[in-house]
Amino acid sequence: MAAKLKDKFFRGRFNCRINDKGRLSLPAAFRENVDFKNLIITNSLCQGKKCLDVYSLKQWTQLESDIAKLPRLRPEVQAYQRFYIAGGLEVKLDSQFRMLIPQSLRQFAGLKDEVMVVGLGGKFELWSTERWSELYENASANFENIVGIVSGLLDEK
Repeated sequence: MAAKLKDKFFRGRFNCRINDKGRLSLPAAFRENVDFKNLIITNSLCQGKKCLDVYSLKQWTQLESDIAKLPRLRPEVQAYQRFYIAGGLEVKLDSQFRMLIPQSLRQFAGLKDEVMVVGLGGKFELWSTERWSELYENASANFENIVGIVSGLLDEK
């Protein structure tokens, strides 16, 4: 693995396991996309379901920079910072590309043995398999509508 940071994307879905010590082995497809083994992991929500977001250090630093440019006195910006930014913890990958997911974040997202790792471009998500199944079923049931909305957004560009 080169020490030089590469701008790549996290792609794919992978069913993984968390070991007894709370470590998750990063899928092989993601290993070359991390900035020399430093990741930031934080709590997140999607459609009311709890999960974790994981960023490379470079992507997280860019997000922090973007948020710092927003009006600091807006309650929504403060709430975002308290929930999402303050929840961010740095984790380091070991020599076997495993990351220790902090207990508090594992509890928040309901992560146990089986975990779904979902690549979303500049970040990836960690889901309990049960919550992921519910979210995925909902998305597949509404996919034609979602495609229409997204294609409309792309047309606006």
